[in-house]
Amino acid sequence: MDPFPDQVAIDALCIPAPERRFLERWQQGGVGCIHVTVAVWENMREAVANLHRWRRFLDANADLAASAASGAEIRRIAAEGRIAVVFGFQNTAPCEHDIELFGTFRRLGVCIMQLTYNLQNFIGSGYWEERDGGISSRFGRLAIAEMNRQGIVIDLSHCGDRTTLEAIDLSARPVTITHSNPREHVGSPTFGAGRLRSVEAMQRCAARGGVVGLSPNPHMTREKEAGTREDFCDMVAWLADRIGIAHIGIGTDYAPGQPSWIRDYWRYGYWSRETVTAAIAPPGEGWPAWFASPAQFQAIGEGLLARGFSAAEAAQVMGGNFLRLFTEGFEPAGA
Repeated sequence: MDPFPDQVAIDALCIPAPERRFLERWQQGGVGCIHVTVAVWENMREAVANLHRWRRFLDANADLAASAASGAEIRRIAAEGRIAVVFGFQNTAPCEHDIELFGTFRRLGVCIMQLTYNLQNFIGSGYWEERDGGISSRFGRLAIAEMNRQGIVIDLSHCGDRTTLEAIDLSARPVTITHSNPREHVGSPTFGAGRLRSVEAMQRCAARGGVVGLSPNPHMTREKEAGTREDFCDMVAWLADRIGIAHIGIGTDYAPGQPSWIRDYWRYGYWSRETVTAAIAPPGEGWPAWFASPAQFQAIGEGLLARGFSAAEAAQVMGGNFLRLFTEGFEPAGA
């Protein structure tokens, strides 16, 4: 049962294949809004094709979900018992260092963009780079200003540490870390400590009005697949003591239905011949028993209540904080 019937539960980052059976998992979990990744390494044409594919899928399943590009649309769609789908990129590769394409994609419904995905690009450095040069003084700064102007929320989940901190300071509007956990709490996860964000970054994100999405993804938690709901809620409490409950949400990073080769593409694109190690389970598999899929999303809220959070605080984490960020951040500057 949904313990927060008047709230919109939000999963701030997921990567499902566009199939009805997967969206049904979020619906079963009482989730009213999901932020879906539609591009990582794709160029402009490929990203547009992915957007068309998702829109056709949503049109064919209009009883279950619909695209949303504003806080009002999220609230309306969720109130109808459907899932509001927000489109996002986990890289700025589709913009091809063309400043005009940010506005073009925003008009196509892309409301969130991650600045970098692991590597160096025209804007800044990903966390895989040995030397993080920060935000580029030309295109990077202009891109951040343009995203602010267009109403595109900046995501820093896969950026390098210096790039993350500089982006927070350069952005005139609140930013987000949609799916990461605090490095100092977790230690060394499967993906490496660099994939996690530092407490300093999360504190500075919160100080500027941003929201951090914590993830039950076992590759980014201390206990990995053996983790419990109590472990996850302990992490929420640990971070709340450092950045405040008003700046914490959930970004599952759940990716069901994707073919096995997509893991290699997400991590390595076309720039490398490396492959993901066999020890890493395919997306959507090997998750802890308490969160085997988003159908168990409400277990987080129930766990927060059991941990001692008030109903209002738990509702903030379950979606209220991200709804505030999306409502404000998706509006073009000066609108």
